[in-house]
Amino acid sequence: MNLLRTKTILFGSVLLIALGGAALFVIHRELGGHSIIEAVKNADFKWLFIAFAFMIIYSVSDGLNIRSCLKLSGYTISFTQMMKYSYAGFFFSSITPSSSGGQPGQLFFMSRDKIRISHATFSLLSALLSFQVSAVIWGILGFFFIMHRDILPYGRFSFLFTAGFLLNLLIVTFLLIVLFFRKASDSLAGITIRLFRRISSKPGTKHRILRSFVTYRHASDLMKKNPPVLMTMLFRSFIQITLYHSISFLCLCSLGCTGPDWFTAVCVQGVLFMSVSSLPLPGASGITEYGYSLFYSDFIPSNKLGAAILLTRFMSFVLPLIISGLGLLIIQLKENIRRIRL
Repeated sequence: MNLLRTKTILFGSVLLIALGGAALFVIHRELGGHSIIEAVKNADFKWLFIAFAFMIIYSVSDGLNIRSCLKLSGYTISFTQMMKYSYAGFFFSSITPSSSGGQPGQLFFMSRDKIRISHATFSLLSALLSFQVSAVIWGILGFFFIMHRDILPYGRFSFLFTAGFLLNLLIVTFLLIVLFFRKASDSLAGITIRLFRRISSKPGTKHRILRSFVTYRHASDLMKKNPPVLMTMLFRSFIQITLYHSISFLCLCSLGCTGPDWFTAVCVQGVLFMSVSSLPLPGASGITEYGYSLFYSDFIPSNKLGAAILLTRFMSFVLPLIISGLGLLIIQLKENIRRIRL
């Protein structure tokens, strides 16, 4: 028992130190050399409070989608567990390239809660699909809108936004095919196996790929048998992504900027998000700020553009990163204390 307690305390301490260190590094990188205090000081707190409330709803919506999927697999989780998985998704996505660490981080915490990997994977895959579909809806809507308004990014690295947009569209198309088109999914499985045979000769590669496609098929069957759950998740995700894309508009209002209007801002953010979220940068750092300056340069006075970028990034990325990190910290501490007492 003493050995178990020691290992629990040691593991929890190392995990918390690693989480804290990663969060501090990302926050320093985002705000290094910039004064967020000055930007906040000149802002109207009424709009910032609404932006903060939107990000809270964003996190809760993500957790609710995960809980809905886990319920289909026979799990009943508490609100605390639900938020733990939501916080883990945002936190690890924010500190890893292409948001690749979000689902592995969530799977780690789910496995510690005795949730089978196959059931956890199904839940996260379904939640990801509903989120990505909603993001694509706003992305495509925004694309045609900015084309009509001639709001196009021009600059040295503007090609990255086109590449990122197409990559995200490809990812969502792949998910839809493997989930809802069985024959096409089987063909994709065969192509994937042949491709990986050429890249890697490690034993068990074929088995792992087939197991992944079986998981996708299981998820597809469950979703087809429970259309109300899927529709509720899609609706919730659409509200979630809409609130997230509204943060930039609220930050502009807080700085007294009169343009763009809400719909234009959300459309621009929809295109920007879809263009940068899959690029191999932790939290899409750097490229998001660059894209913001390109897309919004015609709407925001040059003397307020820097403050608008900083404030929007703080409210939509840095502050939620801090909240998700602290949320994981508090939940993990409480769970460690409970495990030690048992």
